[in-house]
Amino acid sequence: MKHFFYIIFTLIFLMSCKDFKEISVTNVDSFYLNNITTDKIEAEINVKINNPNHTGFSIYPSEFEVIFSGIRLGKAKLNKRVHIDGKTEKVYKFKLNSKIADMNPLDALRLLNIDNLGKIEIKGELKAGKFYFKKKFPVNYADKVKLFK
Repeated sequence: MKHFFYIIFTLIFLMSCKDFKEISVTNVDSFYLNNITTDKIEAEINVKINNPNHTGFSIYPSEFEVIFSGIRLGKAKLNKRVHIDGKTEKVYKFKLNSKIADMNPLDALRLLNIDNLGKIEIKGELKAGKFYFKKKFPVNYADKVKLFK
């Protein structure tokens, strides 16, 4: 029985030594501005993440800095661990909760009068891994996206 566990442990160890190809953010699918009050901003960003590896793994709670049309909105967070299958590209929802007090007051006013189409930038790190192997992947993505209010 001991030999069986050693064999299983060795196989798992050898399989986990494969090189991970870097996962990447390929698209910002949509950006929803859910709620703006005098105290806070609530929004959600749907981000498409590509896994080029044959094996699936988990994406752990991660966060991005979000800038929309030059206005720094704060941090968008993935709150729970999600599994991503091998060789797939899926959309994941990141929630943004920001305090108006942390923003420039002029930027908060600009946000109310902004056009629906603007440049969105997300910067941060995705934490991903399997078993005890975890790695951070840098994300620096910018594109034009339609703002849904």
